[in-house]
Amino acid sequence: MDLATIFGLLVGIGLVGFGMFDSTNGEIPPTFFRLQGIAIVVGGTFAATLVNYRFSTVIQMFRVAGQAFIGKHQQDTLEVIRQFIDLSKLSKKKGLAELEKVLPKIEDSYMCLGIEYAILEKDKNRLEIFLNNELENMIKRHQRGWELFYNMGSYAPAFGLLGTVMGLILMMHGEATSSSVAGYATQTSDPLHGLLQNMGVALVTTFYGVLMSNLFFIPIAGKLQNRTNEEVHICEMMKTGIMSLHQKEHWMIIQEKLITFADKESRELYRQTS
Repeated sequence: MDLATIFGLLVGIGLVGFGMFDSTNGEIPPTFFRLQGIAIVVGGTFAATLVNYRFSTVIQMFRVAGQAFIGKHQQDTLEVIRQFIDLSKLSKKKGLAELEKVLPKIEDSYMCLGIEYAILEKDKNRLEIFLNNELENMIKRHQRGWELFYNMGSYAPAFGLLGTVMGLILMMHGEATSSSVAGYATQTSDPLHGLLQNMGVALVTTFYGVLMSNLFFIPIAGKLQNRTNEEVHICEMMKTGIMSLHQKEHWMIIQEKLITFADKESRELYRQTS
């Protein structure tokens, strides 16, 4: 599990619940819990998403959203450097074709596919084009996921506002109807109280829309986008290593090339442990 995602959601929900709590009555007012408001925001957001995307894409992207809650293992830069140094020494000793035997041990699909193609392809430019295409297609696949949730983050407040407008219309209609039937003289002793109460009910859908947008949809989109950026960074590093293996460069040259992808702390740690 991704503890940061879970912890962030729990803290956010807890703080919102604390803000909703009425200390005078010792409870959260029932006004906040309106099934109609939730239906308008959730249903409207999902309906607009279906209009914008194919149904199969929406289902697939909701599965992708689960990645935001899973602590996915991401290879760090030092691990990748050591892998390529070992591969470089092996290919230098027994030839590039020898790397085919270690492919089943390589967990990363991009690295595995790239090395396999590097063994078969003799032309440097065609190999680089292949690696770039694989990386670009991966980015596009991931981009569809976080773009969908960014869009849902923009739909939710809009449907919350729509629900508020609908509530205000119904409230005004109800006030006008009661006034025309009963007359001002026979109205309740405190009409302002009823008006404010109905206003609170109308505004609660905006509350749902803003909450879902800023606590769920947009943060999940951001998490998926950050995961993509991290994966792209590692893949760019792997691409450099694969191209160096293909050119049969010395392992020390490969090491110096790949270490430029590491941050300052990782570089110092690598220097100390190498």
